[in-house]
Order: sequence, then C-alpha cells, then structure tokens
Amino acid sequence: MRLNIESKLSDIFKEYPELEDKFRPFLNYFYEEKLNDILFRKLSLIGALKLLNVSEEDREKLIQEFYKTVNKS
Repeated sequence: MRLNIESKLSDIFKEYPELEDKFRPFLNYFYEEKLNDILFRKLSLIGALKLLNVSEEDREKLIQEFYKTVNKS
C-alpha cells in the first residue's frame, strides 16, 4: 500500500506502528478524550495536524519524519 500524508492515520499506524509513538505527543488530545479509535479511521495525517492546530514548524517536522520512515521501506 502506498501511503502519503492524505492516508488515514489507522492505515499509517497499521503499516508503521513506530510512527504512532513518535506522533503521540501531537495527537495526545485524541488519546485523552478516547477519540483515537474513531477518528484515526476517519482522519488523514495532515487533517489531524490541521484540526489540532499543530504549528507549521512541528507539522513540517512530522511530515518529514513520516516520509523518512515510509521511504525507508
């Protein structure tokens, strides 16, 4: 499966579970409110970062980390 920043979080974390730990601090609101099971099936990576109002700098770092991990395999 070819993944990109428009892919659903559930697909990304299923394929690359190590990314969930790296992204967890930024997605913490979803975990705290117990919304992760529902929203991770609906939201893309970029959609979640925009929804949570992650700073542009942090967003770029996460996207770079995503592509670094995905392109490694």
